Amino acid sequence: MLSTVIGQSSAKQKIINAFEQNRLAHAYLIAGEEGLGAEELALAAAQYFSCDNPDKKKKEFCGQCPNCKKISSFQHADLHYYFPTLKSTEENDMRAMLEAKADAPYTRVKVGGGSIHIGDPENPERMSIRGLAREMSLRSFEGRMKIFILTFIEEMNAEATNAILKILEEPPANALYFLTTSQLHALLPTVISRSQLVKLHKIPQPELVSALIEKHSVAKDQAEFMAELSGGNYYHAWQMITGDLPVKRDAMLEFLLAAASPKTITIQKVIAELLEKSEKDKTFFYDMLNLMGTWFQDVFYRKNLPPELAGRFLINRDKAERLDKFVKAFPHANVEQVLSEIEKAVDLIGRNIYLNLILMNLGLRIRECLHPKQ
Repeated sequence: MLSTVIGQSSAKQKIINAFEQNRLAHAYLIAGEEGLGAEELALAAAQYFSCDNPDKKKKEFCGQCPNCKKISSFQHADLHYYFPTLKSTEENDMRAMLEAKADAPYTRVKVGGGSIHIGDPENPERMSIRGLAREMSLRSFEGRMKIFILTFIEEMNAEATNAILKILEEPPANALYFLTTSQLHALLPTVISRSQLVKLHKIPQPELVSALIEKHSVAKDQAEFMAELSGGNYYHAWQMITGDLPVKRDAMLEFLLAAASPKTITIQKVIAELLEKSEKDKTFFYDMLNLMGTWFQDVFYRKNLPPELAGRFLINRDKAERLDKFVKAFPHANVEQVLSEIEKAVDLIGRNIYLNLILMNLGLRIRECLHPKQ
């Protein structure tokens, strides 16, 4: 069922059932952590709805008909895909990002610091909300429904949000909207109430392992390792496979060494270097903190389980020797509290709190947990 989307069976079923029963809502709000497949689900649904030869038993689009091919390459006249950009973003750059997503569906398409803006009333840009309104007024080229996909809508400004609310309040006939967000809590209640909410969930490990083996030809043990590190997030696992896992893990260990130092300036220096190196990319720090979480899970196993049993549960097996040195260096560390602090930091990143502040607070809290007062 929509196999281009990893996991998310309940979300897929909800949308497909509505389509097959001719009860589609005018707008679907797909909400879930970035990397779980919100944009990919919207695109897969658009292909299935537009496919000339769908497999209705397996709930799959054919991928070969003209409609499928046009949608997969973002060239279908009735598919409109909006993503955060800057007003200065060139058309060629936007097209290049969509081409990258066409080649690898889970590619992130988003300009840092950008948004889906309202647009100039006199000359609305194609990617603006006023450009969307202009497209709505035109008839469908293919004679079917027009599909609008708006991604990362939590980053729209107030004026653009109000314009979307008006559209959702008075939706035109024969138009379907997919809105995606990774921060449901940041949206106005009226946006949520005027859409059919579809929630995404962490991908079960067996499904994620199978997808990594099938799509990336990795060995089973490596796939299991990546699935565990990614926390049930396909995008994170895929990013690790493409080569930046060592960089993020080294960054994580560097941060921990700084946190263990008695000098606060050491933490500040490492944070500044990491922010510069990562270009303040939130995904970098999501991954780094997830890796940190697995490190302290392993510390917990080493401290509380017999060696032979702990070895079976270890995630960072290739770092077992360094892990043992860490456990010996901090025998009284409050591991449970560290894991709690990491979870809080991940949540704060999602709430757009300043990265520097989040990381500084986390470093100081980890220091307290590594050197608890006896």
